[in-house]
Amino acid sequence: MSNRIVPGTLAPRPPLPRRHSKRFAGHPDNVKPARAWLAALLAGSAVPRQTAADAVLLLSELATNAIKHTLSGDADGTFRVHLHHAPGRLRVEVHDDGTGHDPYRLRVVTDPDAENGRGLLLVHHIADAWGSLPPGIGPGSYFELAWRE
Repeated sequence: MSNRIVPGTLAPRPPLPRRHSKRFAGHPDNVKPARAWLAALLAGSAVPRQTAADAVLLLSELATNAIKHTLSGDADGTFRVHLHHAPGRLRVEVHDDGTGHDPYRLRVVTDPDAENGRGLLLVHHIADAWGSLPPGIGPGSYFELAWRE
């Protein structure tokens, strides 16, 4: 059996490693580098393009929430992005620095007149699963996507 590429066909893309993670300073300007990091990881992988695009969009929402609503947005705050991969499925976690008081609760805002809160509505409609990270793993939030074409 040969591994040669047949003209007119694409070579299979390599699978993703099981886990990647990266820490970012908790500043709004670092949401874009977090998206770029995830997009670069997914670009050369077997993950379908639409699934990768959805993952980058949803990461943007969760990273923004971490910066806006937790201690990650403080001067010395950080957030960490973890990408987990299983065949046919992605899980992206955004670990934050916590709130310093009440437990971090994710809320979907459905009020059409609200100025904020639509990001989690996107997460709710696009992700196959999402929520707050459980104690011992969090604080933070996550989403999961099944691969789509």
